Amino acid sequence: MFSRRYIPAIVSVALLTGCSSKPVVTAKLQNVQNAYQKMISDPNVTEKAPLALFQAGKIYDLSFHAKDKEEANHLSYLLERELEVVKESARKTDLEDRIERLKTEKQKAELEAKETELLLMKKKMEQAEAKLNEMEELNAKQTNRGLVLTLGDVLFETGKATLLPGAQRAIDKLAEFLEENPERKVLIEGYTDNSGSVTYNIDLSLRRAQAVKNALVEKGIDLKRVLAHGYGEAYPIALNDDEAGRQRNRRVEIIILKKGVEPVDMMR
Repeated sequence: MFSRRYIPAIVSVALLTGCSSKPVVTAKLQNVQNAYQKMISDPNVTEKAPLALFQAGKIYDLSFHAKDKEEANHLSYLLERELEVVKESARKTDLEDRIERLKTEKQKAELEAKETELLLMKKKMEQAEAKLNEMEELNAKQTNRGLVLTLGDVLFETGKATLLPGAQRAIDKLAEFLEENPERKVLIEGYTDNSGSVTYNIDLSLRRAQAVKNALVEKGIDLKRVLAHGYGEAYPIALNDDEAGRQRNRRVEIIILKKGVEPVDMMR
């Protein structure tokens, strides 16, 4: 049995022993602590995985208070696990950011492609409008049958189906328009006044319409796109009572049909 006089000495030794004890740090724990220090100095990690890094920091702080080797090993294991979570979190966030950037770049590319397409469409529309204006300068008129260009009697030799040089400008403009609008076809209709026999007038009107068709084919227009027909003295646009009226009736009408319309469907 201890004497009371030894108790203060024992307490003093115990207190000194407790105060002098230091946290246990193993080589493995120190390596993991160093890995954590390296990780928090990486801007990419601190930006991509702040929450996971915060959780790892809690284990990191505890790792400096291990009481024995077993606890040190356990804390090194926990900290190592948390650092893996940080890495994975940073990698996932980085991947999501890359996917988002790719989506943005794709949307931008699609938008630029659409803008380019719109610009091309606008340019084509402007060109088509310019060609229509040129046709209108040739006194072409828009009707329910299509765009109608009329070649008067003065553009043919009298009583013949031979085109005079004055018709060349209209033929050139018409051929150019058809080349730039390959989906549109043409119906060419010849007409005369009431002078002469019905048979003669139908033949002359057909030959004049055919002459215009031949001129377009010579310019490179596919003959399958052009249909010529003669109506003779039918469908007059003026009275045949005087020369002025008869001259108006002696004509060739060139109907530029709308897209998808066949010439045979628009014949009178």
